[in-house]
Amino acid sequence: MNDRRPGEWPAGLSPTPVATAPDDTPPPPQGPPVEVPVPEVRLVVTVDLTGRYDTHAQVSHDLYEQTRYSTDCHTAVVRLGEDALRVGMSLGSAIASRFFLAAREVEIHVPAGTRWAYIATEAQQHMRRYAADHARTLNRTRTPG
Repeated sequence: MNDRRPGEWPAGLSPTPVATAPDDTPPPPQGPPVEVPVPEVRLVVTVDLTGRYDTHAQVSHDLYEQTRYSTDCHTAVVRLGEDALRVGMSLGSAIASRFFLAAREVEIHVPAGTRWAYIATEAQQHMRRYAADHARTLNRTRTPG
């Protein structure tokens, strides 16, 4: 048996050392390290439903088309116009279904002086319901232990 361990060069066959150039770089300055602040970048998705709508189907179709390829984002901004609010049914539920998994925050903008402020509360209630249902579904599909 020999005294060589796995991974070592056999005796007398070790590689020749490579000569390195002297290091001419000055030593780094002593003192506390400098921290440079990194700004936070957030992706904001905007959905514009301020156009002219005559039916609920048009509002639903436009919401679907604008969010069809959307990705996860920090904030979703949904702008609702008078026509969308007038003809759209269950807008809070529709908005919640599109963003309850994709956005951390959802802002719903309505025209000033309108009676449509309840849409935000409705969307929040639906988001809670959808998130709870999603959690139950995930818990049911996980294998035990």
